Amino acid sequence: MFGLNIRVIRVFGIDIKIDASWAIIATFIAWALAQGVFPELYEGLSQSAYWWMALAAIIGLGVSIILHELAHSLVAKALGLPLKSITLFIFGGVAELEAEPKKPAAEFAMAIAGPLMSVVLALVFGRLGATAGNIAAFTPLASVFQYLSMINWVLAIFNMLPALPLDGGRVFRALAWRVTGDLKKATRMAAKLGVTIASVIMGLGLIWMLMGQFAAGLWWILIGLFIRSAASSAVYQGMMQRLFRGATVREYMGRHPIAVTPDISIRALVEDFIYEHHFDLFPVIRDGKLVGAVGLKEAKTAPRNRWGATTVSDVMTPVSADNTVEADEDAMAALMKMHKTKASRLIVVDHGRLAGVIVLKDLLDLLSLKMTLEGD
Repeated sequence: MFGLNIRVIRVFGIDIKIDASWAIIATFIAWALAQGVFPELYEGLSQSAYWWMALAAIIGLGVSIILHELAHSLVAKALGLPLKSITLFIFGGVAELEAEPKKPAAEFAMAIAGPLMSVVLALVFGRLGATAGNIAAFTPLASVFQYLSMINWVLAIFNMLPALPLDGGRVFRALAWRVTGDLKKATRMAAKLGVTIASVIMGLGLIWMLMGQFAAGLWWILIGLFIRSAASSAVYQGMMQRLFRGATVREYMGRHPIAVTPDISIRALVEDFIYEHHFDLFPVIRDGKLVGAVGLKEAKTAPRNRWGATTVSDVMTPVSADNTVEADEDAMAALMKMHKTKASRLIVVDHGRLAGVIVLKDLLDLLSLKMTLEGD
């Protein structure tokens, strides 16, 4: 994803977001429908009519993907799994879970919910298309419904491919987990199958390109690369969760953080702290109380010729959930927060007071040692 997400609505306590990449692929699909597909199916309509049909199809496609992901999300919430948002992006949609299922039955139920929703939508749109097709004035609308029925069948079938991170891959992992009793082994089995399927998809894409279907072939190659990368990431994330299981931030944090006061100048911050200690984030303390964070990013917001007159309090970032983590929180959660916020350090707090700093490099170095010593 591009990382440029816009929140459009909140449903059942879940934020629905649209990534910039979705706008690109939606525009391309709309153009293809308005310029090629619908004019071939129904000749003689105005160009504006084809574009209105394409717009309706794109809206229906977006809603279909959201409902597919919402089915996953509602099952996850019913099982007690925290979930933040659903995001539409170039390859479809993704639900952002904060924790993975603890049992194979929960994994299976959550994974199968999406494809089942797509099947229901395919049947509903198919019925609407058949009904509208019997009324001459609604013939163009029937074409839109038929397209949405077809695309939902495609979503259901494609997502059931047994390749992580697709729903079918999670279903396969749930079944393998149930049989073997070992989530680590099941994840590796599903990931290997995912890599194999991704290679087949990329091979088919290459064949399409050699046959002159460059755009379609390139698209399949990109999908294959995405599946292959996500399958490998699933194995890596599974290892991280296992190796950090039960560990808290308190165990890995630096217990003697170097803090600054809000009244020092940016010049003093840069010369006496950033250059001296080579850190890109420092807690800001006023009268023994943590009030914010300051570092490279904040220092760069002040013009260099104003460094002497600008203080830390003028540019610091207030304490928030994005730059802090509780000392007793799971270490894996801290690592995932760093990944999400692109932060290399988090300030550790204990009941609102500064307790330490946890550093991404330290966590990754420790992870590398654990993987080496434990045979991963």
